[in-house]
Amino acid sequence: MFGHVQANLDDLPQEEKKRYHAAYCGLCRALGERHGFRARLGLTFDLTFLTLLLSSLYEPQEQSGERRCIVHPCKSHPYMRNRCTDYAADMSVALACFKCRDDWQDDRRLAEKCYASLLSGAYGRVRAGWPRQCSAMESGIAALSRIEAEGKAPADAAAHCFGALMEELFVFEQDRWEPELRRLGHGLGCYIYLADAAIDYRRDLKRGSYNPLRSLCAGPEGLKPALMTLLGEASAAFERLPLVQDAHLLRNILYSGIWLKYNGGMQREEKKHG
Repeated sequence: MFGHVQANLDDLPQEEKKRYHAAYCGLCRALGERHGFRARLGLTFDLTFLTLLLSSLYEPQEQSGERRCIVHPCKSHPYMRNRCTDYAADMSVALACFKCRDDWQDDRRLAEKCYASLLSGAYGRVRAGWPRQCSAMESGIAALSRIEAEGKAPADAAAHCFGALMEELFVFEQDRWEPELRRLGHGLGCYIYLADAAIDYRRDLKRGSYNPLRSLCAGPEGLKPALMTLLGEASAAFERLPLVQDAHLLRNILYSGIWLKYNGGMQREEKKHG
């Protein structure tokens, strides 16, 4: 489900590519140091965006440098890290647990169930530190499960449920920026859920799995205007935030990179099924 909120590297200058990779590597390092090596498997582009967004908004003091790691032992890589990175690392663990439970429920993937068990200790620590966000995630997961089990709700019901879950994660500090961060997180959450449903539509139909787009009776065709509307609402909230640092990079992700996974997935489906 995750991986939609990524940069379009082809449209970035070299310095911004380095900054993006440094944020990604910093998030990976934070996951490993805070929650152990296995937590690094929960690394996503989506939470790299959150790291950069919150760092631009709050401008915390940064730690940067170059280091080797187990994943890249032969060459050192630059990294950037701050308190927003650590927050995004904690939320990565929570989202990884959610994804594993979702995959287990949908496809009965034993590996996903095992990984969720391995992360249970890390999730316990995250929940103790961020009870508001984790409570919202747990209630959101329960609501999604009910919707998917019943299979009768409108297509946007599950999407808004996931949007409500994501908006809570975007609220790092409950301050004057909370309303706009909620709108941004909600719009992105709805987009991610529906874009993923569009890509998986034929697979879910074949397996008899839940897909919110089945209620449209016309499949994923014609969904793009709705996705553009959701991103338009999210982008409007984004533009109301006083962002200076990494603003161009963040716009690249929000206006261009976010379409890469959706467009690629839809093109592959079209080639498969004509």
